[in-house]
Amino acid sequence: MKSRMVRRSLLICVAAGLAALAGFASSGCGAPAEASASASPRVEATAPATLAVNGRLLVVRSDSGTWRVERITPSSGDEEALATLPFRPHQALASPSRTSVLYVGAGRRLAVLDAATGAVRPIALDAYPIRSIDGVTWTSDAQVLFGGSRRAYADPEYSSLYKADVASGSVSRFRGLQGGEPSYAAQKGSLIYVTRRSPARAPFPQTGLSNDYVKTTIRLLRSLSAKHASTLTSDVAYIDAGRSFNTPLLSPDGKLILSAHTGTDVSVTYSLLDVGFLGLEFLTSYGPSWDVAAWGGQRVAFLQAAAPLSEGKLAVFVYDEADGSLNRYTSAVIGQLDWSPDGDLVAGPGWNSGDVYASAAGALGTWVDFGAGWVPMWVP
Repeated sequence: MKSRMVRRSLLICVAAGLAALAGFASSGCGAPAEASASASPRVEATAPATLAVNGRLLVVRSDSGTWRVERITPSSGDEEALATLPFRPHQALASPSRTSVLYVGAGRRLAVLDAATGAVRPIALDAYPIRSIDGVTWTSDAQVLFGGSRRAYADPEYSSLYKADVASGSVSRFRGLQGGEPSYAAQKGSLIYVTRRSPARAPFPQTGLSNDYVKTTIRLLRSLSAKHASTLTSDVAYIDAGRSFNTPLLSPDGKLILSAHTGTDVSVTYSLLDVGFLGLEFLTSYGPSWDVAAWGGQRVAFLQAAAPLSEGKLAVFVYDEADGSLNRYTSAVIGQLDWSPDGDLVAGPGWNSGDVYASAAGALGTWVDFGAGWVPMWVP
């Protein structure tokens, strides 16, 4: 109860003005002490790069149009070729035990990699009217749940939920549910997903002219077998106003949701929602950046504008559910984040090439450069 009261009393407003990336601000209202942030990551000069952490990293690298997965041992700097993917991925997601990794590519490309053996199993979607993938989540080591959109661009308004069996590669509809962007709480067994509807045309009162608006809703299944999905929270906005709930992420314990509101400019407003209080929003973070976030146990990390306004920097913010703290750390320029089971953090590019950085749990924000690659993932 104390932790929940801490969350409710925070009402943190990490605000940043809508401005060019070269000049923006972020400030914490009543936030705890923060780690310092700087313009570029602090990279240790080691060759090969090493970091005193457990686990290994899977990193995708390009070789003349071939997409190779390499396995890196950060504690020794050793690297080994593991597998070749059938497409270029722009997102990766580890299974609950981290023994498998799901890779998502452009269009409707999905493939699962066995992190131990390097075996790759593409997931075929030819039997369904799916043109793009609208969010993915693991519900167990054996099953993936994803949104499949009938449009070339992912949109919950034109999406349905599907499940895929990892061992067989078989795909089927998930309970006939419409919507996309699913996120599963592995510890709780609950699931959220997003629906988007265009219910009517709303007139402008001054002119009588009309304009389309959409209703976006986060729906909650208390379990995968629950009879009905409940409405957790909804928002109605004009269709050109942006995405009210852009790929919301449910915490592993099912208590909190990190939701992003994205607009037509390069900015994102993050909101932390309390599931137990019917989606009550108790933290917001607003500023120029792109949507990059990841849960790891009771902590969630997200990319956001750093303070002050004149410095034009990005930082990684980490909210800790256990004590209600919000801390800011130096940012490597990133497109994907991933936590290890021990609380180590890795950051790397999504679509574009760049370097992969890892940071140990005891010194978050001190990044070690592990060379070129993208969509890095921690594995055993």
